[in-house]
Amino acid sequence: MNPRIASMYSIRFVAIMGTKLQKKAGTFGDLKRKYYFCRMKERINWIDWGKALAVITVVFCHLPQSQEWFYYRYLQTCIISIFFFFSGYLKKDHGSDKENWRKYWHGLIIPYLLYNALIYPYWFVKYYLQNGGMPDFLSAMRPIFGALLFQHENAFCEPLDGPLWYLPAILVMHIIVDLCRKTRYQHTILIALCVLSYFVYAGNKSWNFLPNLTFLGLISRLPIYYIGYFWGQKKLFRGISPIRNFGYGLALMLPSIAFFHWHLQLFYIGDMLQFLSTDFLLHIGLFYPVNICFVFGVLYFCKALDGIHSKMIVNLSIGTLVIIGLHIVFITIANFALEHLLHIHGVICYQWYEALPIALLITAIFYPIILWGKKHAPILLGKKRL
Repeated sequence: MNPRIASMYSIRFVAIMGTKLQKKAGTFGDLKRKYYFCRMKERINWIDWGKALAVITVVFCHLPQSQEWFYYRYLQTCIISIFFFFSGYLKKDHGSDKENWRKYWHGLIIPYLLYNALIYPYWFVKYYLQNGGMPDFLSAMRPIFGALLFQHENAFCEPLDGPLWYLPAILVMHIIVDLCRKTRYQHTILIALCVLSYFVYAGNKSWNFLPNLTFLGLISRLPIYYIGYFWGQKKLFRGISPIRNFGYGLALMLPSIAFFHWHLQLFYIGDMLQFLSTDFLLHIGLFYPVNICFVFGVLYFCKALDGIHSKMIVNLSIGTLVIIGLHIVFITIANFALEHLLHIHGVICYQWYEALPIALLITAIFYPIILWGKKHAPILLGKKRL
């Protein structure tokens, strides 16, 4: 056959087959949409809702508000427990040490170092504005030492990016589980550690021997993490029934609020000076039902929202590290701008109806950064690739 004729037949064959494939699969845009919804199905929608709402609340709680307001103290006490529960719930009970450490490296260690490095120039600007000049060498090293010591604060160091304290705490919890699961008594050891953590937490509250954010988070939230881990391994908490879930959420949030009110009353009027006093031990003990009821109450509400699928919620869930790692910069900018625009003298203090739209605005500012990170820099999201 003539080569030119053969070439024409080949081109025509490819064109016909391409047309058939396009009709069968749809346009490239259709394929992208199918791929996206396929990925959506792989995700747990109510967990995305929980992470998205929790990270917005974290921003809300870091806006300066009065410690006398009950709702503010309540949310400050409870909201971070959501992330510890999810970290335990999603912890895989398989994989080699090498695979696990690869995940920890990309998901916890690199983000912790990266966001502290990104915040460091902000620390210089803040220091200059507060002190009217640049810091000396020792002063400039204090936040570096603080970051390396997991946001510790003393005469020689200070927190650099305080909200990141929970990353090393989760890393330690993951390592504890990895070590315990190599034994025959994994859950017995973990339960014993949770009980021990209660007494260490109580002792630290009384004597304040290590006021480190990461250490406090580790000893106070280890039981929350373990509950999440146990429920995840047993594949519990999977059923979806919106009306029933809403009722369960309400039934759990009410006692959580009541327990927290009791918790505060003991703090203000109880005997908090004696370590073994009934008031002190009860005050510490109430911390756990407050947080456990709060976590499950919020998650039942999120399960009631499971039928609502939103790309924005998924992206906020994926980008929680971006928001937690950098939001303190935008809070400072917002405070500085409002103090000068409104001629506020002294420390600014928001009402809840002022803090909420600011928190939503700051979250919205991060949204395009999250989208950019998904495409160009997944390490910002704690991923090697997406």
